[in-house]
Amino acid sequence: MLLVLSFLLLTGLASCRLMMDIPDGPPVPAECGNGVEEGDEDCDGLDLGGKTCMTQGFTGGTLGCSATCEFDTSACSGTEPCGNGSIDDPEECDGENLDGQTCMTQGFTGGTLGCSATCEFDTSACSGTEPCGNGSIDDPEECDGDNLNGETCLLLGFSGGVLACTSACEFDKSLCEAPENCGNDVIDDAEECDGVLFAGDATCETQGYFGGGALVCNPNCTMDTSGCVAVCGNERIEPGETCDPGMRSSPGCSNTCQVIAGWDCQGEPSECSGICGDGMIVSDEDCEGLDVNGQDCTSIGLGYGSLTCTANCTFNPTHCHAVTNLAVGDRHSCAVLSTGAAYCWGDGDGGQLGAGNYAESSVPVLVGGSHIWVRISAAAVSTCAVTAFDGSFQQYIWCWGENTMGQLGTGNTLPSTLPVAVTNFPLSNEDILISTRSDFACAAYDGANPFCWGNNANGQLGTGNYISYQAPRAVQDLVAISAISTGYDHACAISLPGALSCWGGNGYGQIGIGVTSSPRTHPESISITNGPLKISAGAWFTCAVNSSQEAYCWGRNNYGQLGDGSLIDRHSPNIVPGLTGVADISAGGQHTCALMTDGSVKCWGRNNNGQLGNALNNDSPSPVAVSNINSAVAVAAGVNHTCALLSDGTAWCWGLNFSGQLGNGANVSSSVPVLVHF
Repeated sequence: MLLVLSFLLLTGLASCRLMMDIPDGPPVPAECGNGVEEGDEDCDGLDLGGKTCMTQGFTGGTLGCSATCEFDTSACSGTEPCGNGSIDDPEECDGENLDGQTCMTQGFTGGTLGCSATCEFDTSACSGTEPCGNGSIDDPEECDGDNLNGETCLLLGFSGGVLACTSACEFDKSLCEAPENCGNDVIDDAEECDGVLFAGDATCETQGYFGGGALVCNPNCTMDTSGCVAVCGNERIEPGETCDPGMRSSPGCSNTCQVIAGWDCQGEPSECSGICGDGMIVSDEDCEGLDVNGQDCTSIGLGYGSLTCTANCTFNPTHCHAVTNLAVGDRHSCAVLSTGAAYCWGDGDGGQLGAGNYAESSVPVLVGGSHIWVRISAAAVSTCAVTAFDGSFQQYIWCWGENTMGQLGTGNTLPSTLPVAVTNFPLSNEDILISTRSDFACAAYDGANPFCWGNNANGQLGTGNYISYQAPRAVQDLVAISAISTGYDHACAISLPGALSCWGGNGYGQIGIGVTSSPRTHPESISITNGPLKISAGAWFTCAVNSSQEAYCWGRNNYGQLGDGSLIDRHSPNIVPGLTGVADISAGGQHTCALMTDGSVKCWGRNNNGQLGNALNNDSPSPVAVSNINSAVAVAAGVNHTCALLSDGTAWCWGLNFSGQLGNGANVSSSVPVLVHF
């Protein structure tokens, strides 16, 4: 039994030894040279333990291992990394550690010294026109380096000694010997003070300090102003200050009365302005050199072109331009720019682009001639525009394109791919209103009677007959026009002080007299609640805006173009329900768009080509918002496309684009607005 117990005891102790991993002897020391970094070795051969020169505080190079298994840094470069807060050769500074240096020790008169990411001094926030330390004495320096400006201790009233110059370019008189009589409580020649006496009864205030404190007389009878207090904000530039605007805020002067980099401050109180030409844009500058501060033509309300900077650091918009007037025809669009140039784009098969040919263009092309334009109107296959006032304060109408019905107003039916003058339009010094939609046109001087020309098969010229005219003829019974609009076969006008009249075709009730009828060859009066301010004639329907900023439409409604939620024709003005805040309106082929007072645009009616601009192609008999338009100032609806002018001077179009009428360089239709590419 005893033998069995002894055997079990020995077996248990052996098992315990195995589980505890008790070493059989003393630790094995690291063996340098076996190629394995172990124990207290830094490294061993090529085994560097994952270390590099940079982990050892260097900026680069190749870390090695010595024969004694210690790191060999002889091939490392850069003594200490920049950014560790410690200034190591060849660093000038490191982070906030400036080694006791200031702007003044670097030769400037003030400001805040910084440290760059490469551990070099950053003097961009230092101030002072000339750096102290260049050996040249510049105002307000007393000296500069060894240049003492001919002064000596003797010339400064001392009995001897060595005059020096401080790092702030001020005389260092500490080694000058005091006058022989210094200490006799009498202010002698060359003494600033003696004991408690000060020359001229000097005080801190007479020395330019206005915050109180006390002067002290040095043992060499010079004044010590270290006990004086300067006050920033008292409109006086005191010692240590480089500006002081008083209690007024100044962007160029810091709250410690130091001139901020990029500014020039003069006078008391200090007036600060940006230093144009120093490459730094400050708050009273638009730009500097080629740097336009991230702005472009669009940001200053001129949607196209290249913004540059003047020599005075203001924006130069010379090469910028904006769309100022916009028109939409059947398959083409036109615009007048702020430069006075006119451009058209889209279908050109009738010469309606005015570029001297019959080609279509998916981007704007310049209308020929050297005219300065102010207003433009696009029809089916023709275009008309009004020139700016000339030296005689006269405006003129020019038209181009197809002319089968005399719609160019030239007295004949010859087409033209370039602008030709409308004949026999009376002269006046008033602004000309112009409208052309199909194959006739109407125009009037603001506040005068209207004239029309072209096709008159439905009495749309308002001349009391059905005779087509190839030159302007007066509309009967209308005077003092403030607005005029032409549709496909009818026209409407607003007379001062707010009377509405329409004439021409009335097969769908488009002239708004309450019934459909045969054409009316002279104007018929129409009544709208609160009076009309805006008028737009579409294909066979009409819309208006009253003084309450409500929209009314009447005439054909087969696609919901009247906006009342139905497809029922209306023979008299019918309000567009739920639509308030309407600024202007444009009736197109079979759709309508309204400019809202908040800058948005809402459209309704036919949408087979995305002409409603709401990212869909479904017709809508009620207004829907155009996508991504919130700063519009004008809108123009065509047959199957629409364009809008934004407040930044850019033009955007949407809808059918088979002829390039959207002006974005493509021929793909879009149900959302695309930018016209000028």
